[in-house]
Amino acid sequence: MSAVIEQAGKLWTEAEIQALPDNGCLHEVVAGQLVMSPKNNFQHEQICERLNFALESFNRAHRLGAVFGSSMGFWMKNRNCRAPDVSFVSKERLIRLGFKPDAKSFFPGAPDLAAEVLSPGNTHAEIDERLRDFFDSGSQVAWIVHPDKQLAEVCHSLADRRILGVGGSLDGEHLLPGFSYPVSDLFRGWDW
Repeated sequence: MSAVIEQAGKLWTEAEIQALPDNGCLHEVVAGQLVMSPKNNFQHEQICERLNFALESFNRAHRLGAVFGSSMGFWMKNRNCRAPDVSFVSKERLIRLGFKPDAKSFFPGAPDLAAEVLSPGNTHAEIDERLRDFFDSGSQVAWIVHPDKQLAEVCHSLADRRILGVGGSLDGEHLLPGFSYPVSDLFRGWDW
């Protein structure tokens, strides 16, 4: 996915970001600049939806927090506004921060769990920058899904990263105890 940066140096407010027109792009703010990325392809969306559905189903059964898709904005400590493909915030953290279901604002910090599904245009440096923002702003775990290689990375910091192949499973660890999702299921064909 190629990103287009507009209005260098402008400091964007949450109201301005929320007021942007639906122009077929995803919007984030990085270093005070609006970054627009084109919508994702079919494969990318299938993987995101599978992961989102699995997390949401598990979360509804266990009531551990809230699961979000790529439309949810998160304010990083450095005032970047990130929107991971799939994310989870624990109930304890939502309560502690007073974040309610009817909130009309972006989340103040990174999600506890951030999941990113790579697009062909993503660079290693770009992903590291996203991970740095997430971990500096409160994320505890990040999952990076590599569709072209059919693998996933489990990250606990920028340096603490582990590769999972199609024989492995994404684990909810302490955030979603008991959650497990086979990496191979992210890439399977239609099952209808």
